[in-house]
Amino acid sequence: MTLTFSVSVMDTPTENVITPIEIANLLNELAESRGWPAATFYGTPAPAPLT
Repeated sequence: MTLTFSVSVMDTPTENVITPIEIANLLNELAESRGWPAATFYGTPAPAPLT
């Protein structure tokens, strides 16, 4: 499976920012709860593993 997305935060208070690593971790929690192995997400510059 290939999933491509980007995260951008503009003019948001620090306490409301959701970071790319938080999104990656949440997606992995969902995948693992359904029996899939954890995925490796890559950031910039590629390859820079987030997980």
